[in-house]
Amino acid sequence: MPVDINRLTDGWLELESDPGLFTLLLEDFGVKNVQVEEVYDLHKPIDGPVYGFIFLFRWIEERRARRKIVEATAEIFVKDEEEVSSIFFAQQVVPNSCATHALLSVLLNSNDDDLNLGTTLSRLKAHTKGMCPENKGLAIGNTPELACAHNSHAMPQAKRRLDKSSISGVSTGRCTGEAFHFVSYVPISGHLFELDGLKPYPIDHGPWKDHEDWTDKFRCIMADRLGIATGEQDIRFNLMAVVPDRRIAITHKLKMLRTNQAIVSGTLQKLLKTSDPECINTLQLDMNTSGTAEYKISSPPSPVLETNAFTIRDLQSLLKNLDAEISISEQQLNDENDKRYMFKVDDCRRTHNYDEFICTFLSMLAHQGVLGELVSQHLLPSKKIGGLGGNRMTKGSAQTVTPQKPKNCKTSKNSGRRRKGRNKCKKRK
Repeated sequence: MPVDINRLTDGWLELESDPGLFTLLLEDFGVKNVQVEEVYDLHKPIDGPVYGFIFLFRWIEERRARRKIVEATAEIFVKDEEEVSSIFFAQQVVPNSCATHALLSVLLNSNDDDLNLGTTLSRLKAHTKGMCPENKGLAIGNTPELACAHNSHAMPQAKRRLDKSSISGVSTGRCTGEAFHFVSYVPISGHLFELDGLKPYPIDHGPWKDHEDWTDKFRCIMADRLGIATGEQDIRFNLMAVVPDRRIAITHKLKMLRTNQAIVSGTLQKLLKTSDPECINTLQLDMNTSGTAEYKISSPPSPVLETNAFTIRDLQSLLKNLDAEISISEQQLNDENDKRYMFKVDDCRRTHNYDEFICTFLSMLAHQGVLGELVSQHLLPSKKIGGLGGNRMTKGSAQTVTPQKPKNCKTSKNSGRRRKGRNKCKKRK
């Protein structure tokens, strides 16, 4: 992609934790046939292979400093230089680049032959081979293709917050001002590694069992980190999975289903030609009365199934099931294409700067003399509520201030008469 060096003078901007944004970012990096999807249920298994997980959490510097004390027990750092150099682990030396660091930690540590990294990432992986983590971080920060792709998906507000943010390298929340950070979990050489660019070394969480997948090990580690087992769970986190493009598997499944449909159709046509005509008419009548559409059988393809192994009803039932599965797969493919389209729509809405439109719209309202009236109409209800006198109370305040009479207390007329009678008796005395 073309690179504008002048756009790099503003630095790296903050990115939101959105699967659509990360998927489009992968495409801008040149990676093909990979997507990012959000994980809503930690205990639900993910269909198909998983390249790695990206975890967003609230980052606290005090907690990070406190964890250094229990470094030997809480975290298992890999400090061997040769082993660290063999892993693509880069220290984050550029602020606000943790999103790109998390993606690169997943992609450049994968040994999947089907993963197409593209020109930019393949060159970066070959160039940084054998480097120390700090030099790898500098190499990422000095790659203009990555920086431009990263900043192209940032909101306009991110540039305004860049000067106010700290140089710790973490992203701040949109409204709360809290710091959030991206880390990666990837399988490397039979071990689960946690790659955090703000830590000095990668963290080895150990191997997984022979009868389980590496994602099962990850679920256990993540459940302990989130405090799900103890009930002390912090909901301010986000989890995403880097997986192959779902459309590839759906397209392959559709191709197989249509091939099987053609084979079954050819076998059914061949069997119908050799069957009794009265039996054929009866079967067609059954299909018409059941409300299903008649199948248009084309010329028999090759190969076909053995006609002696199936009956006409078996083939028709099999053909109905294939048609239903084809319809479901086509709908799934359409949904995935619509999702990709909405990724681009949301990205355009996210990155568009509405300041100019808002200023122009307000200036037009002021020029027409309508702005003052609209502002006064908006502020009028709040003035009424704020300017109420002390004698006038709202309905809710009247209910709270007015005391209620006790149920057992009787203030009837008899009590008043008794008091008057007692007063008369005192006067007589």
